[in-house]
Amino acid sequence: MRQTKRLLSLTAVLLIAACTDNSITNPLNDVAGTYQLTVFANHSLPYTYTVSAGTDSEIPNGGTVRATDGSLVMNENGTFVETNNFIKTPTGGQSFSSSFVSTGTYTVTGAGDVTLNAPAQNGYAARYLSGTWDIDMISYVESGLNFEYRR
Repeated sequence: MRQTKRLLSLTAVLLIAACTDNSITNPLNDVAGTYQLTVFANHSLPYTYTVSAGTDSEIPNGGTVRATDGSLVMNENGTFVETNNFIKTPTGGQSFSSSFVSTGTYTVTGAGDVTLNAPAQNGYAARYLSGTWDIDMISYVESGLNFEYRR
């Protein structure tokens, strides 16, 4: 009887431990890491595009924007920081560096789905993105454009 109780107690402890999120099979642990931006708005980096007057508050009269690099840091606690770096050149003006930074939370499933949820911040509207992940890549579509980050 004593051995049966010990066995049941040990089984209960193992079951409880298996249900916690700190195991090596936790999807957040699998995804956690730093990824580098490789595809920005359907284009490999670096990518230069033209913006019209009134579409970018940093260059109100229009100009060019060059997406140079970026990173997506996925933390084990379900938070992320996305940083994309640009060189902006206003029409008739001097080039300057600019960054887009977004922070928020993410969830993943074992099926390879990831969702990023960022509240409104830094003058940008709230973002809710659905994408995919595998061992070395996270990708998502935003406003019909593909973005890809690789480890």
